[in-house]
Amino acid sequence: MTDVVLTADRTLMTDYNGIIPLGHIACLPERLVPKLFLNLLLPKIKEGQCTYALRRVEAKLLDEGFNVSILPPQDIKKIKKLKPKIVGVSTVDPFTKKPHPWTLTNIFGGGESVTQREFLNLLFLLNRMKSKQSFSIIIGGPGASEFETDNKYHNLIDSYVMGSGEGSIELFQMAMNNEPLPKKFVAKSVGIDELSIIKGAARMGHVQLTQGCPRGCMFCAPTLMKWISFPKKRILDEIETNFENGIKYLSLITEDFFLYGSKEVEVNNNAIVDLINSIFKLRRKYNVNYTNISDVSIASTIKGKKTCEEISDIMGCTKELPVDTIVGLETGSERLIKKYMEGKAKPYNPDDWSELVKTAINILNDNNWYPLCHLITGLPDEREEDVTKTLDLVDDLKQNKLLYYIFYFAPVEGSELEKSDFFNFDNITERRWELFYKCWMETIRSIKDSHFLSLMQTFRGGTRKDRIKNRILEYAINKSLDGIKRELNKYRTDPFGLRETYSSVSLKGLNLIKFLGQKYLT
Repeated sequence: MTDVVLTADRTLMTDYNGIIPLGHIACLPERLVPKLFLNLLLPKIKEGQCTYALRRVEAKLLDEGFNVSILPPQDIKKIKKLKPKIVGVSTVDPFTKKPHPWTLTNIFGGGESVTQREFLNLLFLLNRMKSKQSFSIIIGGPGASEFETDNKYHNLIDSYVMGSGEGSIELFQMAMNNEPLPKKFVAKSVGIDELSIIKGAARMGHVQLTQGCPRGCMFCAPTLMKWISFPKKRILDEIETNFENGIKYLSLITEDFFLYGSKEVEVNNNAIVDLINSIFKLRRKYNVNYTNISDVSIASTIKGKKTCEEISDIMGCTKELPVDTIVGLETGSERLIKKYMEGKAKPYNPDDWSELVKTAINILNDNNWYPLCHLITGLPDEREEDVTKTLDLVDDLKQNKLLYYIFYFAPVEGSELEKSDFFNFDNITERRWELFYKCWMETIRSIKDSHFLSLMQTFRGGTRKDRIKNRILEYAINKSLDGIKRELNKYRTDPFGLRETYSSVSLKGLNLIKFLGQKYLT
């Protein structure tokens, strides 16, 4: 008999066909994403894989003596045979409160995001099953904190965990002993020596390098966590676990890669080069070609220019095999940098922010690193001149190879600005909308004209079935991008018209055929 089943909704239990930026489509209003496209976008995760977060919790539970099974949501009905006492559900944004879905649902007329609807579908299904067999439902992950301020669905869960899943073993033990569970459980702090090594494959080859961030941005939660670099042996053991289980892709999780092994904001070249040399030996051993590095910062990229060049040579980075990464540009306004995120520029002068950004992006591109750049608009006290400076920065980067993701300010739980107001679409201005339009157009151009779609071949594999699926998906994505571009051009100067038009649109069932007919047959 199984003690614990771990699961997550299908926006998490998928590999997005290897095109990680496509995950942002799950942030759109659910009514605007046709079921057919959603099925293409969210393929069932390959057998034997799951999210890294679930692997971490699974490993700790196994080491504590629990019998654990992991099920993708498409297989959740197997609970009937497994008869668990606990079902743990990981979530990132159950109620559309994170910046990405908050932005897109606002712009396109409101409603539940794809992520919210998929999470609730899973939760409703679990409760129907629970009515026929007894088990406790425990919610965890970075989105569990949203249950703190939204109690609408408290009756559908037994407990939600604030903090690390690995620090909540006591809660699982209480459920196993049939003890009453607190609705809110605050996890204890867990040291590195108490963490377990993952036992199975994590989707997209995820492995964590660091925890926390030393830069102190007021809108960000990780900055309040102690800055830690995980030991090299732990990292290599988890990478090898992934590779031994057939993963052909490596994703390194960190808030600032070039600060690995460092104290504060200095670059430890020796630690990084030593780690990458060891990782690359494993890559060669298991014939793994592609590496994604979750985040780098502007300042550490400049400070670590030689490190970037050295490890790019070690990894064999080329235009065909680049490194994808995320960079927090946030704004082109030095005033806002100094007010909310002065640490982003350290050890450099925040007054030089725009020049620092251009220097760092050039360094990355020169070494075949192609970033997805995050921008925020609507920070408290943002002025029109701040938006104009961000527009100028986007213009200056026009020749670079990058993508943009721009979102409204949304207060993140645990950050210094968590009590601030959400930025609302009603406060959009002409300059802010111009910034959205420009970023979206640049992103569409980059996706269509660069390597981003071709990376599917690298990630998904080379079988005939994979190649056919990739071509179908690439065709669908290109057609969708063309359609999005046409629609955006219609509303280039009319954001409120865009919202009004799409607020009443639903692309479900016959509505999709009607919508397409009106657009292309009249």
